[in-house]
Amino acid sequence: MKNALIIGFTGLFGRYMAPCLRDRGFSLTVTTTDPSHSGDNASLYQDARAAGNEILRLDVTDRENVENVISKVKPGVIFDFAVQNSVSRAWREPGVTVDTNVTGAINVLDAARKMDEMPVVVFAGSGEEYGPHSFDAYPLREDVQPRPDNVFAASMACASQMCRIYADAYRMKVMVARTFNEAGPGQSGRFVISDFCRQFAKAEKAGLKEFPIYVGNINVERDFTDVRDIVKALCLISEKGRAGEIYNVGRGHAVPIRRIIEILTGITGITPEIHADALRFRPQDAPKYEADTDKLFSDTGWKPGIPLETTVSDIYEYWKCADR
Repeated sequence: MKNALIIGFTGLFGRYMAPCLRDRGFSLTVTTTDPSHSGDNASLYQDARAAGNEILRLDVTDRENVENVISKVKPGVIFDFAVQNSVSRAWREPGVTVDTNVTGAINVLDAARKMDEMPVVVFAGSGEEYGPHSFDAYPLREDVQPRPDNVFAASMACASQMCRIYADAYRMKVMVARTFNEAGPGQSGRFVISDFCRQFAKAEKAGLKEFPIYVGNINVERDFTDVRDIVKALCLISEKGRAGEIYNVGRGHAVPIRRIIEILTGITGITPEIHADALRFRPQDAPKYEADTDKLFSDTGWKPGIPLETTVSDIYEYWKCADR
C-alpha cells in the first residue's frame, strides 16, 4: 500500500486531503503541533484515528523532529501544508512567518532528500506570491515574475524558489501547488468568505432581516476555489506533475469580494448594511488575483467542478450549525 504523509493536518487542506488520499488507496500518517490532540480540532483527531491514520507530533521549525518523523514514516509522498497563512499575522509576526514558511520548508526538503528512496513532495504555495500586476497581465501564468507585497507572500515566494532549487540540485520530485483563494466548510473565520458567512449566520440565528456586516476592501477581485476541488488537484499534481514545476491552482475567474455578500443575500433574504472595519483592511492589497491554470490542466487534466455559489452556501450552512 502507498504511504502518504500530511504535514499540517488540521488546516483546511489537510482535513480534506486525508479522505481524498484514502479513496486513492493510500495509508496515511498525519502530523500536528498539538501533542495532546485536543482543542478545537479534537474531532479531527478522533476521525483520523477511527480511519486508521497514525498521528505524530511535528514542528516544521524543529529540524531534528522533522528528520525523525520522515525517517520513521518513510513516505512515498509528502504534502506539506504547514504554513503560517494569515497575512495579518504575518505583518504582526514576520519572524514566526519566515521561520515556519521558509525554514520549515527547507527542513522538510532536507529530510526528504536524505531518504534512500526520496519521496514526492508537494508544497502548498500561494497565489499571493505574484503580488500586484497590471490588469492586462491577468490571468497570471506561472512564468510571471513574482512581486510579493506583504510578508506572507514574500515568505511563500522564497519557499517556492527553494523547492525549485532542491528539485534541480538534488533531482527530487518536488512540485509547488500555487493555490489562489481557497474556501470550504470548516475554514477559519479569519478568511473572507467564512467571515461573511459567519456574520450572516449569526444574523439568521437572531431572526434579523437587516444587520450591519463589517468588511475590509470588498472591491478587490479574488479567484476563489472550493477546497474539495483543490485537494483533487494536489493529488493529481503528486501523481502527474513534473519535478521542479509550479502549478497554479484556481478557478481561473476572479470576482469582486462584494459578490460574496450578494450571493449570501440571495441565499438568506437578509439585507446587510455594509460597514468598513479598519481592522479588516491590509496595509497593502493587490487589486486583483486570477489564475491561469492551463499548465495544470495540460499536465493533469484537472478542472474545478464546484460552483462558487455552492461553496458559499455550504460554508453558510456550516456556520448555521456551528456553536460559535
